[in-house]
Amino acid sequence: MRSPERVNLMKKYFSVYKAEYPSFGRLLQIGVGLVVFGIAIIYFFNNTILAGLIAVLIGSGLFTLWIRPYFRDKKLFSERPMVSQMYNWLIADLNTRIKERAIEVLKLNMSNLRPENFLIVSYPLYWPEPGVDERSIIRRETEDGTILYNVWKVQVIALTKNYISFFNCTYDWISDVLFNERTNEFFYDDISSVKNDVEPISRKLIGDEEERKLTTFVFKVTNMSSDTLSVITKIPELNYSPNLTVSIEKAVQALRIMLRKRRYDEEQDPIIIEPLENKDTEEHRNESEHENEK
Repeated sequence: MRSPERVNLMKKYFSVYKAEYPSFGRLLQIGVGLVVFGIAIIYFFNNTILAGLIAVLIGSGLFTLWIRPYFRDKKLFSERPMVSQMYNWLIADLNTRIKERAIEVLKLNMSNLRPENFLIVSYPLYWPEPGVDERSIIRRETEDGTILYNVWKVQVIALTKNYISFFNCTYDWISDVLFNERTNEFFYDDISSVKNDVEPISRKLIGDEEERKLTTFVFKVTNMSSDTLSVITKIPELNYSPNLTVSIEKAVQALRIMLRKRRYDEEQDPIIIEPLENKDTEEHRNESEHENEK
């Protein structure tokens, strides 16, 4: 369940960095300053005990101010959720928030649909897009060497009895806001081809001066009028976790088989596709249960 506490932890994952020791040069400056201060006290008041006492008190205070940020940052970093937990939360939100919105916008009759009829395909967005504040487009390198993004392009495919329903949006995950929603429908009898493809795209990533070439793996459905439904399934250059990708090969195969059966009036089997699921270990499941208890 998405809660304010969980959102705060998500924000902390993106904003908090590993604690670093403060500069020892500053500590040396403090030490030299205390020596000079002590000499001045002795010179003006001729009292070494007073000079030592004042130097100890001031030195303790300055040392505390010097080292405190390190322990504060160390505590904040230790409170960050594990990257596996972040993956689970993102997948959960895609399977609830986005899927529910798609069902609402597409006006689907859920009495005739099962979870296996839905395919949720997402990929990160890390370039400017109309309506989306660039300051909200952030990313963070993870412990497993991949990159976790905050803003995602989410594509929902619903395979109903007679047609494919398609919902597409941009999702600001932390803010839980959807932008640029689009829908489409392709009737099975109008489909002329189903194929996988690889296409290059050019994008100017956030912080870059020039555009970069990106490789997109695409699932395409084309109808008789040459209209095309394109679903981007993967962009390797963005280096996001395989845990956040889905394999659509089985969906493509099932769709092709179903189209052949419809054209030859053969009996149709229900389409079953593999949804995006939490790919956690027993340890991660225990972590999720512990989080729910909180």
